[in-house]
Parts: sequence; structure tokens; C-alpha cells
Amino acid sequence: MYKILLLNPPAECGYVKEGRCQHKAAVFSTVYPPMTLAYMASLLRDKSDVKLLDAIGLDMSLEDVLKSIIDFKPDYIICNTTTPTFKNDIVVFREIKGHHSCKIVVYGVHVTALWREALECDFIDAVVIGEPEITVSELAEKEIRQIDGIAYKIHGKIVKNKERGFMDLDSLPIPAWDIVDLSRYRVPVTGEKYVLLTTGRGCPYNCSFCVSQSYYGLKYRKRSISKIIDEILSAKKLGVENFFLFAETFTLDKQYVSNLCDELLSRRISIKWVCNSRVDTVDEDVLSKMKQAGCWMISFGIESSSQDILDSCNKGIVVGQVESAVEMANKIGLVVVGHFIFGLPGEDSKSALNTLDFSLNLPLTFAEYYIFTPFPGSLLFEQFKDKVGDDWATFEYSQNIVSTTIDLQSIRKKAYMSFYLRPKIMLKILSVFGLKRLHSLIISGVKFVLNI
Repeated sequence: MYKILLLNPPAECGYVKEGRCQHKAAVFSTVYPPMTLAYMASLLRDKSDVKLLDAIGLDMSLEDVLKSIIDFKPDYIICNTTTPTFKNDIVVFREIKGHHSCKIVVYGVHVTALWREALECDFIDAVVIGEPEITVSELAEKEIRQIDGIAYKIHGKIVKNKERGFMDLDSLPIPAWDIVDLSRYRVPVTGEKYVLLTTGRGCPYNCSFCVSQSYYGLKYRKRSISKIIDEILSAKKLGVENFFLFAETFTLDKQYVSNLCDELLSRRISIKWVCNSRVDTVDEDVLSKMKQAGCWMISFGIESSSQDILDSCNKGIVVGQVESAVEMANKIGLVVVGHFIFGLPGEDSKSALNTLDFSLNLPLTFAEYYIFTPFPGSLLFEQFKDKVGDDWATFEYSQNIVSTTIDLQSIRKKAYMSFYLRPKIMLKILSVFGLKRLHSLIISGVKFVLNI
């Protein structure tokens, strides 16, 4: 029986590393529970000796991780890596190899897009291409050469096996949250435990700045509602009442969402949950039912107030839909988060500041502001790759690697300060979390301002 360590390598600060998400922890300075690793652990634990170590979530140093590896002596280490952490992760891999002989297998959007380049690293033995759960689970039973969806090195040569098709999401098990210290993952301000839960994968929209299509595909795949309910009930037994229903666009199929809400309501399953959405996939009926079923916050990808920019990046929405969806969700009583990107192709200082003004006039409770980053796996990476190079640590939403004519970092900082330092927003946030959370809000706010 193999010993397999599932590892989220240590880093110098908190990073969100799940699915297409790969960035420093932003407004709430919180990281995600390791959902993909927990799914893998569940698939592996009946056929291997498995250990899960989220060094970022546990705030572990490299020395702590090395000690754990030396004690456990794994045959395989499966590592979650991303574009901004890739160079840091290689340093970790080098140190691991210097202390323990094992196979290091990496997964994630970055290495899916650049698997050959990743395997040129001396400290990486294999790369999982695409969705990792089933591929990784087969490492416990098969030789690498027999496993679809993986590339590896043998005798100095790089070999790529047959591609693996996108998985049936109902093959995902209940994640092994019982071997994860969930006390380390808390809803910002309230401090309540929470987990992520996969409801669907894939997105038919082809936004040119997004990596989703290269990792999860263009076809939207849904998980059975019964499987979702089982996973919710399992997490509730561990004292979890808060969930992030994780999908590229949770509301893509409104009837499916309505059916899930009906199931939660009819079975009187009381939970609090949040989700991602698009402004063109919601209506008053579905938002109202979501609120009744425990949804308290919804996030919209708005990106820009410029219709020309939205069109050029294949966003597929019109500005009027943004105003309508945000106003509708706010009226229903949902907390609304708007996500904006500065520096998309066609941007100039005027359009960026117009987007800032637009965000200030929407009835949002929270706003996230990003600088356009052409991540490997996105359509725009091919357009920008010769210009931006491969200093992967700079591929991060807080850094400007694309524009020499616009000070995007100053605009981003101005946006955050302009949005959050308004008395009406401070009062709105306080009304969401309550006066008893004032101390936590002040601490979170100070930490955030210091790290913009």
C-alpha cells in the first residue's frame, strides 16, 4: 500500500488556490479550505495510507512541512500549484527532494496549460493534466504509464499519456473534511467554520481572460442534487453550517438552482451559503428562492463599465444587465459582491476610472478590484505571453504586468479606498454583520488597508 501525501505547499502569505482561483487573499484576507485535496483524500483513503497537509491554511513553515514529510515517508506527494506560487513551489519541491526520496506529482491550471515546461523542472516527476481527482486516485492502484490524464518523465524523456475526458461529477465522493482542521477556515468577521462544495463545473461562456475553459471545459456539468444534499449533511455533522457552493456560474441553470433550493426548504436543512453568478443568469424568482433557502451573499463578475471592453473580451453581457441584476439582488436582501478588472485590452485611464465610478454607484456591499493578468490557460495568454515573460510570481491580480501607459496599481488602490472608506458602506457592512462584530470588522479593515 502506497503512502500518499496531499500537499498544499507553504507560501510567504495567504493564497486562494482552488479550481480557477489563484491569487493572494484579498478583501477578507482568508484562504479557502482545500476542497480538491479533500475529495482526493476521500477517494484514496481506502486504498492507500493518505495524509492531507494544507501548509497555507495551517500557516506551516517549510521546516514544519519537511519534518512532517520525514516522519510520514510518503511514496508520492501530490501538490497543488498555481501560476503565482509556481516558482515558490519549485523551491519547496527542491527542499523535499533533498530530504526525502519520493515522486512529486503536481496539478492545477498552470501545469495543465504548461505541462511540458513544468516537467523540465528537475524536482517534478509527473503532471496531472486537467481535473485531478480521478487521475490522482489511480496512482494508488496503477503504474503511471497506465493512467490517463498524466504526463511524466522516464529515463530523461517526457511522456504524455492519453488524455482523460471530463469527469462525471457524481463520481466525486463526500470529501474527507474529517481529516482537515476546519477550525483554520473561518467566514470572515463572523468567525464561523465553512467549507467549499462543488455543485458544477465548466462554463459555456468564453471570456478571454478566464482559465476556466482550459481546465473544466465549455460544457456545464451539474452534480446531482442528492449528492449535494448528502455532502451538506455530512459537513453539518462536523459542525459546519456555512457553505460556498462552488461553480463557475452557480445560477447557469435556474431550474436546477430552484430544485436544489426546494430540496433544502422541503427537508428543512438550515444552512448559510454563498455563490458566484453572472448578471445575465438571474431573475427575481430564483434570487428570492435562493434567499429563502439560506443564500446570504452572491458575487457577480462585472469586470468593466465599458461595453467595448466587455465585448472585446467575450464577456457576453451588456452594462444594463449589471445594473438590473445588482439592484434586484440588493432589493431582495442579498449581500452583493461586484468583481472588477482594470487593464483589460482596450483599457485606458479614462475607462478604468469610469469603471471605478460605476462601481461606486452600484448598490454593492463589497467590491473586489483586480488588475488584468493573462494567466496560462486563458485565451489572452497566447496574445501576451511574449510581452509578459515567465516571472510567474508577478502573475497576480495586485501587480501590473501588462500596461506601460496606465498606473493600474494606483487605480486599484484608489478604487479600494474610494469604495470602502465611505460612511454608507461602513454602515452597510456593519448592518450585515451586526454591532457585536464591530471589533472584528475594524481589525479586518486595518489589515486589508495595510495590504492593498
